[in-house]
Amino acid sequence: MDTVFKLSPLALAVIAFSSNAQEPEVVEVTGHQLQGVDAVITADDLAKRQAIDLDDIFRDTPEVTIGGSAGITQKIYVRGLEDTMLNVSIDGAAQTSNLFHHQGRLSIEPELIKQVDLSAGAGRATNGPGALGGAIQFKTKDAHDLLQANEKFGAQVKSGYYTNNDGQKYSASVYGELIGNLGLLATYGYIDSDNIKDGKGIKQPYTGVEQQVGLIKLSGDINPNHYLSLAYDFREDDETRLHKPHFQASDRNIPLDQETDRNTITGNYVFTNGDYVKLDLTAYNTRSRIAHNNHPSWGTSDGNIETFGGKIFNTAQIAGHTLILGTEYRDDKSTFDTEYDGKVHTEEGEVYGIFVQDDWQVTDTVLLSAGARYDWYELKDNIDQEFESSGFSPNVSVNYEVAPGVSLFTGYAEAFRGQTAKELFIIDWTPNDPTRGPERAKNFEFGVKVERDTFNAGITVFDTKIKNVVDKNDDGAFDNVGDLTTKGVTAYVGQSFGDLSTRLSYNQSNPELDGVPLSDGDMTLGTSIGDTWVLSLDYALSQDLEFGWTSTFVERLDIVAEGYQEKAGYGVHDLYAQWLPISNEALVLTLSVKNVLDKQYVAHGTYHGSQGNELGGYAAAGRDFRFNVSYAF
Repeated sequence: MDTVFKLSPLALAVIAFSSNAQEPEVVEVTGHQLQGVDAVITADDLAKRQAIDLDDIFRDTPEVTIGGSAGITQKIYVRGLEDTMLNVSIDGAAQTSNLFHHQGRLSIEPELIKQVDLSAGAGRATNGPGALGGAIQFKTKDAHDLLQANEKFGAQVKSGYYTNNDGQKYSASVYGELIGNLGLLATYGYIDSDNIKDGKGIKQPYTGVEQQVGLIKLSGDINPNHYLSLAYDFREDDETRLHKPHFQASDRNIPLDQETDRNTITGNYVFTNGDYVKLDLTAYNTRSRIAHNNHPSWGTSDGNIETFGGKIFNTAQIAGHTLILGTEYRDDKSTFDTEYDGKVHTEEGEVYGIFVQDDWQVTDTVLLSAGARYDWYELKDNIDQEFESSGFSPNVSVNYEVAPGVSLFTGYAEAFRGQTAKELFIIDWTPNDPTRGPERAKNFEFGVKVERDTFNAGITVFDTKIKNVVDKNDDGAFDNVGDLTTKGVTAYVGQSFGDLSTRLSYNQSNPELDGVPLSDGDMTLGTSIGDTWVLSLDYALSQDLEFGWTSTFVERLDIVAEGYQEKAGYGVHDLYAQWLPISNEALVLTLSVKNVLDKQYVAHGTYHGSQGNELGGYAAAGRDFRFNVSYAF
C-alpha cells in the first residue's frame, strides 16, 4: 500500500498536547537548552543503530531525508533543500565541496562522530556565511570520550558484519593522556562490502564499497585557561561505479574506475579568562577529490576542491547577556583536469565575514536573541570573469516561558550568499552568466515547546523564501532563476514510562521554485518529499540490556512538477538490541536489523526519473542484519 496513513499538521498539533510518547533519542532542543539547534544526534544513538552511512545518521530525524541507496550517492535534504544550500562543517572545518551533481558531496565515517548538531533554516549569525537552508555541524570524538574513569591509556577494537551486502567493518583505536589533560586518539577503520540487495533480493550493480577511514586527534586542556585541539581525518573510497551513480545502469551510464577521497586538517585553540573572555580560534584545510578513470568518450577526469579558512570569536558573559563577536575567512579553490580538452580548469572564491550574536536573558521567563553578520564575496571563474558582492544577514528571536515547562517562541532570520565556485565536474561545461548575482534567504518560524517531567512535545511552523536562487538558466549558464520557497511544520511528542520511552515526530515541507514543486531534476537545490513520520520506542530491560524499535512512514507524494513521476509512500521498520555483558562496558554486543520487513521502496530523496523514463535511482536496501562487537582494554 502506497500511503500508510494520513493525519493533518493540525491533528498532530492536537496530539502533541494530548497523548503519550518519548524522551527522545535524537534530542529536539530549542530555547534555553542550545540556542539555534533543532536536533542533536549523539555517538550513543549511532552505535545502537550501527550507523554506516548518512541514512543511518539521520534515521530518526524527520526534517532530514537522505537520497540515494548507495553511500556514494547519498545527499542530505533538510526541509526539502539539498545540503548544497546549507553550511556543513566537521570540527569547525567548512565542507564546501560539490563534486558532481549525480552523487553526494559529504563524506564522514559515523564511527568517528561524537555529535551532530542540526540547525534547520536560516538562523543565527554564528552559522557561518551563506547558510541559506541552515547548518549541520559534525563533531568528532577525542581521547577523553573513550577513556574510562581513572584510566590514562586504553585501546578499543570493533568488528561488524552486515548480511544485506556481505559487508565487513573493522576498526582499532588507541588513546591516552600524554601530559596532564592533553589526550591523543588514533583511529583506523576499514569497510568492505558487496553490492546492495533491494527488498526483492535483486542486487544493485556497482554499489559495493571498499573504504579506509582514519582520525588522529590531539586535544585537551593544557591548563584551566588553555584548550588545544589538532586533528587530521581522512576517508578514501576507490571502487568501480557507474559514471552517474545516482541513476541505474544504461548504455549511456557505464561503469568506471572511480577514486574519491577527503582529507581535513583542523586546529582549534580556546583561551578562557573570567566571564568576559572566551577566545576561540579555528583554522582548517579540507581537500575533497574525485577521479573518473578512462571514460571511453572523455578519458580521465580528475579534480579537487580545496578549502582553507579560519574563524576567531569571543564569548562574553555580561549581566544576563551571552555576547559572541567574531570574524571568519574562507577560500575555495577548484581544480579540474580532463583529457577531454587537455586543459586544467580552475575557479577560486573567497568570503570574509564579521558577526555578532547576543542571547539576553531579559527575565527568568524571557530569552531574547538577536544578531547579524556582514559578508563580502569574491569569485574568479574558469573564464576569468570576476564577481563581487556583499550583504547583511540579521536575525532576531524570542523564547517566552508562559508556564513552568511551557515555552512559546518565534524568530526571523536572513542569510546572504554571494557568488561561489560552481560544481567541480561542470566547471568546463557550464559557464556563469555575467549577470549572476547573490542569493538571500528569509526564514520565519514560530511554535511552542513543552518539557514537563517525563513528557515533552513541540511544534514549529516555518516559512522560508530564498530570492534569486542560482541554477542553470534557459541558455545553460548559471544565473539567478527565481525564488525558492519552502513552507511547512515539524512536530514531536514524547513520554517516558519508567524504563520505556516512546516518541512520535513529524515533518511536512513543501519546497517550490516560482510556485512549481521542486523535482528530482532540481539537483543542488532540493526535491519534494512526502510527509514524514517517525515513531520510536526504547526499552531498558536492565542497566546492561536495551532494546529499540523505529518505524518511518513516508506518505505518497502526488503533487509533483509536470513531467515527473509521483512518489509512492512506504513504511520501514528498524530494531536494535544492545548488551553489555561486562559491567564496566569493556565489551559491547549490538544486534540491529534495518528494514525488518524487507520492504521494497525507493526513498523520496532518491532520483525517481521523469515520466516515461523508468531509469531512476536504485531502490533502498532490503532487510539487513547487523552484528557488531566492541571491546575496550
